[in-house]
Amino acid sequence: MGVKQSIVSIFISHYGCGHACIFCNQRKITGVVEIPKANALKVEIDQQLETIKSDIIEIAFFGGSFTGIPVKQQIEYLEIARDYKVRGKCHRIRLSTRPDYISPEIVERLMQYQVDLVELGCQSFSNAVLAASKRGHDKNAIYTAIDILKRYDIDFGIQLMAGLPGDTKTIFMRSVEAAIGLKPHTVRLYPALVIKDTEMEALYLNGLYQPINLETAIDWCASALRKFRRQGINVIRIGLQNTDLIELGADVVAGPFHPAFGALVYSKIFRDAIVKVLTESSNLIVWVHPSQMSYVNGQGKCNLPFYRDVFNTYKIQILQDKNIPKDHLKIDTGCEIRWTYVMDE
Repeated sequence: MGVKQSIVSIFISHYGCGHACIFCNQRKITGVVEIPKANALKVEIDQQLETIKSDIIEIAFFGGSFTGIPVKQQIEYLEIARDYKVRGKCHRIRLSTRPDYISPEIVERLMQYQVDLVELGCQSFSNAVLAASKRGHDKNAIYTAIDILKRYDIDFGIQLMAGLPGDTKTIFMRSVEAAIGLKPHTVRLYPALVIKDTEMEALYLNGLYQPINLETAIDWCASALRKFRRQGINVIRIGLQNTDLIELGADVVAGPFHPAFGALVYSKIFRDAIVKVLTESSNLIVWVHPSQMSYVNGQGKCNLPFYRDVFNTYKIQILQDKNIPKDHLKIDTGCEIRWTYVMDE
C-alpha cells in the first residue's frame, strides 16, 4: 500500500494580487468572493479534517497571491496552519503566489511559520507571452524567485498555462524545458480558457484572440507530461477542476475545457504507446495496472474505435494486472512480449 496524501484546501481568491492578468478572474474560478476570517478558517479546516483519513495531510492556500496579502493577515493565517502542524493535525503547509511576490524577507517569514512548499504561477517562460498576458513581470522574475526559494531550502512548484496569447506548441515546450531545468518538486498544467469578465474575453469577442481547441490542448499537455515524468517530476494536476462555475457555456466563454481533461491527456498517452506497436492485422494482448485501465480504453472508450480507424483488421484484448507498474504496459504482439513505458516519446 502506498502513502495516502490529502489536502485541506483554503481558497483566498484574487485577494493579494495587484495585477489584472488578461486571463484571470479568480472569483469565477474558485467560486470564492470573500476570503475567510481567522475563526472561519479554523472551522473550515476542522470540517475538512473530519472527512480525511490519510498518512500525510497538507493545508494549502490556493487561488490568489498569498505573499501579496497584508503581512498581518499572512501571519494570522500562517499561525493557524502552523498550530495544526505542531499539534500533528497536519504535516505540511503549501501556498501559491506570483514569482514577483517572492523576496528573502518574505521567504524568511514563510520559514518561520514552517511552510513546506510554494507554488509559483509562472504560466510561461516566454517574455512575449508574459507581456501579451499582462503578467507584470518577465521570465527573470521566475528565476530570481526560485533561486531565493532554493537558497532557503523551501520546496517549490511551477504552474504552466498552455495556449495564452502569442503561445505556440514550440514556445510552450520551451517553457516546459525551462521548468524541467529548474527541477521543481511539483508541476500543474492548465490550458488557457476564456473566462467571463476578463480582458481575454474582450479580445476573443473582438476576434483578437483565438484559444487553442481541445485536441490541440490535449496534444500539448501530453507532450509536456511525458517530458516531466521522464525526468521524475511529479505533475499533480492537469486542467482545472470541474465546478458548478467552471462549465462551458456558464463562465467559460471559450477554450479547451473538459471536466475530465487530465483523463483525456492520459488516454492519449496510453493510446499513442499502443499504436506504436500496432501493425496491419495485429493481434495484441495488452496488460495494464487496474487503476489505469480507463486510460487504455480512453475516455468513454474513445480509444477503441481509434485503433480500428487506424488499423483495418486486428484483435486486441485489454487485461488488468496489478503487478504491472503504473505508466507501463505489457504487450503481447503475437511474436514477442514487449514492455512499454508510456511516457517515452
